[in-house]
Amino acid sequence: MTTECSAGRLTFCRFDERFLEKSRLWLTDPEVKRLTMTPDFTAEDQARWFARLASMRDYLIWGLMCDAVPVGAMGLKHVTQMQAEYWGYLGDRQYWGLGLGQEMVRFGLTQARKLGLAELYLKVHQDNTRAIRLYTKAGFRPTAQLGAVLEMRRPVADSHE
Repeated sequence: MTTECSAGRLTFCRFDERFLEKSRLWLTDPEVKRLTMTPDFTAEDQARWFARLASMRDYLIWGLMCDAVPVGAMGLKHVTQMQAEYWGYLGDRQYWGLGLGQEMVRFGLTQARKLGLAELYLKVHQDNTRAIRLYTKAGFRPTAQLGAVLEMRRPVADSHE
């Protein structure tokens, strides 16, 4: 069976308990965990993080739905007046390779523009070649590398999308 995301493609919505539960499963999948560089965490750690979410002023998060199915999460963290760190993942592997990453990056850039930010940056594992290709196509450029982690940046106002 081939998974597809219909014409509406992704819906970006509030990250709620549905996504909390799914993200626990997604982020403990060995491949997703490796590609997202997710540290070990417990259900209690995640519950404490979720309880603090509403009060975190420098952290924005959205759940990703495709045809009413939770498929991932994305957000902006370390938000300042000038910049933020973009992050995102499709936790449900059935939705990999469908071009949804492009929609996620566009949405992130739109949110950054609404916040008046000048720049977005991200961190990606050097082995995550699909993500690096996506980010390069979206105008991000490598700016630093620390071990296996590549940092990429792009201006928010840049018309390149």
